[in-house]
Amino acid sequence: MIDPKDKIALAGIIATFLVALSNLLYSIFNNRRAAYINTVTTSRLKWIDSLRDKVAAFIAVSVRVLNPEIPSTGKRNISELLQERDTLMHQIILHLNPHDVEDQSIQQYVEQSVRLASSGVYTPELQKLLVDLRNATQAYLKKEWTRVKRESKAGEVQ
Repeated sequence: MIDPKDKIALAGIIATFLVALSNLLYSIFNNRRAAYINTVTTSRLKWIDSLRDKVAAFIAVSVRVLNPEIPSTGKRNISELLQERDTLMHQIILHLNPHDVEDQSIQQYVEQSVRLASSGVYTPELQKLLVDLRNATQAYLKKEWTRVKRESKAGEVQ
């Protein structure tokens, strides 16, 4: 027969084991979830930075192509600038969601500015379109940044 002190000690050991096991399982689950959220957040931040850089470069190259008198640090010809602009256009479009209204408006600004620039003249209409592209991208990136902050605080990815 087991002594009452031994029964209490055994119950304490079993309770301690169960608490430690549940803590281990909770920690594993929580760490996996945190790692996933951190990975998604990091990827989104890289995506935000990349889109910002590509839109800024697209606008700058679009202006530079149509204003060759603007001083440049390098000796690049127009065909290289056009190639860079077209590459940036496709990269920007590939960064966007084809099913989102805001993403599609940014894509339309990019495509319209390329069409307008094909005339070879830096018109006030093109200038306004590039400013609209910059402003739409700025608002879009702010919305995405707010979403990233909210998700990282709440701990749930949407």
